[in-house]
Amino acid sequence: MKSIVVILLLLASALIGTGAAVFERPEDQKSFPIYDNLFYKGKPDTAKDGLIASDVLYEDKIWPDKQAPRVLPSREAFEAVVREHATNPGPLVIDIEHISLRSSPESARQSMKLLAQLADWAHEAVPGKVIGYYGTNTLSNVLPANEALARELTGHVDAFFPPIYNFDDNRASWEKRAQAAQAEAHALDAKKPVYFYLWPQYHIGSARALRYVDGDYWRFQLETAHRYGDGVVLWGPDAYVWNDKSGWWDATEKFAASLHAGAKD
Repeated sequence: MKSIVVILLLLASALIGTGAAVFERPEDQKSFPIYDNLFYKGKPDTAKDGLIASDVLYEDKIWPDKQAPRVLPSREAFEAVVREHATNPGPLVIDIEHISLRSSPESARQSMKLLAQLADWAHEAVPGKVIGYYGTNTLSNVLPANEALARELTGHVDAFFPPIYNFDDNRASWEKRAQAAQAEAHALDAKKPVYFYLWPQYHIGSARALRYVDGDYWRFQLETAHRYGDGVVLWGPDAYVWNDKSGWWDATEKFAASLHAGAKD
């Protein structure tokens, strides 16, 4: 047995030395769903690779007439919108970025009450569905003065969905952001899962805005997310056409296959 292990290690070293890609399986085989929130035009069937379709509900669907977002919609109208947008097996992520816990304590308290009510109504509309808020301005980067409010809101959701998007190629910095997002979520409720939002393009405003991430860097992100989180949600806007020439999708397929292989071991 030892001789077989040695031979395998030598083969792996030889492959690395020649520059051939060696895709390592994640270090532990915990359950790690990959949710699909990709809206690219021409997107292929991702279910065959094990991705799970999930849903996102944007605030313009909740307030279509652009009334002040701090005004609660009618419960009947809101629950109807939730049911309309919660048709896939994955979680329903409610993306409301203009109602913020990143404000004065009094303003944040009003925001928390509104967000908590909407989360409760969403649970009533689709019983058994995992419900959470997209992290920006809600349960990510919470001001210290509002941590108690964030903890109270956490009691109304099932999971955390912090975004850790691409602004540059600094891997150490990216990993620190993932680690910080996990630590913040665990400080609010260590028992609830953390599903990182990943986007295979560079963020608007960055030096490489909207270019696709190369496969090696994307693989690093998937493996790092696996180290610190409980799953990922892959997102991409419908304004762009599916493009996998950078290798990001090949890396995704290999990562998903490694998870599947580990689950069968």
